[in-house]
Amino acid sequence: MRTLLACLLTLSLSAQDKPADAATPEAKKPETQTVEVLEIQGRRLAKVRDIRTPAEFESFQKDVQAISTERQSAAQTKQLLDLALTSPEKEARQRQLDAQLKKLSESNQSMNKAYGFDLTRQYLVVPTKVGVYKVLTDDEYIKLAATANFDKATVVEASGKKLHQRGTVAGAVEVETFQLQLRTVGEARQRLQQLLELQPKLTKDDDKRKVAEAIARVQKDVNEAEAEFAKANGYPFSEALATQIAEAKLYVLLSDEENKQLDKAAADAKAAQPAEAK
Repeated sequence: MRTLLACLLTLSLSAQDKPADAATPEAKKPETQTVEVLEIQGRRLAKVRDIRTPAEFESFQKDVQAISTERQSAAQTKQLLDLALTSPEKEARQRQLDAQLKKLSESNQSMNKAYGFDLTRQYLVVPTKVGVYKVLTDDEYIKLAATANFDKATVVEASGKKLHQRGTVAGAVEVETFQLQLRTVGEARQRLQQLLELQPKLTKDDDKRKVAEAIARVQKDVNEAEAEFAKANGYPFSEALATQIAEAKLYVLLSDEENKQLDKAAADAKAAQPAEAK
């Protein structure tokens, strides 16, 4: 089945043809580079960064959240400046806005240096590897730790909770498929729970019958979705499952001019090939 992530292609570009705002320290090397491009619904995005560890991804998330908060604060100050009625208030708001914009510019430069990220661009994060864990209760952890073949390395801590690794999903399409499986089971369970909560509230026999039939149908959907999940992944679905992104790719949406540069580079590369290779 064709997915949005199945449209990966690569094009060769020299360093000077690369999107300037999307450059990373690695992308600034003078030799010819390969730009990985993702096509989604007629739009193209160029990879600007590989995120290779869970810690790096967590840092990226925090940094994006921080700079987004800075931008929101500056936008709010600008609104207050526009509404200011007196000169002293306007001057105070302007000073506040100037300081916030200066800090925002510095943060943006740091983000660009670290990730190839710029607030003026649109980005897409594509997870390419996730760890799958079960959130353990204290009792579950005690029982697990007491087993003869317990491997302490399979348990990690996050947000004060112990997580037991159940597996790993690698590959952009595979991760997307896994997330779809999680949603499918979760949504089926949610529909079943809603029907079960509705059932005791009914007073008419006909309504009770209809809901009972619906519960039977949805229960079948839940059973099938859970069986398919277990078959595909080698462990059962659980509402206590949690995922942690271990690796990801960061893409930037290309402008019209950058798309032209890509097309030109591809055409030049094709023209430079020997006739028998075309």
